[in-house]
Amino acid sequence: MATILQVIGFKNSGKTTLINALIKASRKENYTVSAIKHDTHDFSVDHVGTDSYSFQESGADAVVIANSRQYAVMEQTGIDLKEAIQKLPESDIILIEGYKEGPFPKIILIREKTDIELLKNSKAVHKIATYNPALKEEAIFIGDEQTLITFAETLIKEFLQ
Repeated sequence: MATILQVIGFKNSGKTTLINALIKASRKENYTVSAIKHDTHDFSVDHVGTDSYSFQESGADAVVIANSRQYAVMEQTGIDLKEAIQKLPESDIILIEGYKEGPFPKIILIREKTDIELLKNSKAVHKIATYNPALKEEAIFIGDEQTLITFAETLIKEFLQ
């Protein structure tokens, strides 16, 4: 069973940067990693002018685009976090960006002091971190490259070793 860790915060709080650091720290220790990104907006993996896009436009419920290196399955239905996790291959760790209401241990990223009040009642808060040096007393500062790397490596060791 995979270890699951969430990273939550408001837009531009550094969630993707931290997830990437966690992926690198995991891979450095030879762990297998899967990642889930929650998107609250409408997005499209495909684009106008491609054959696979035309299949969807013609009414296909699902389209697979594949080659020898990778594949994507595009279905015309949404899924919840539990279903997204079930679709992943077996992994040592699953990193989730977003899904604030999810039940897994969370790293909360804050930009401003007011973010703490808005996010502090989230379930399973593990740590609060920031890239903002003015918030060093309220959260763990990860605003320079080395502190970010150290933070990510420490979390991976804490959760996986």
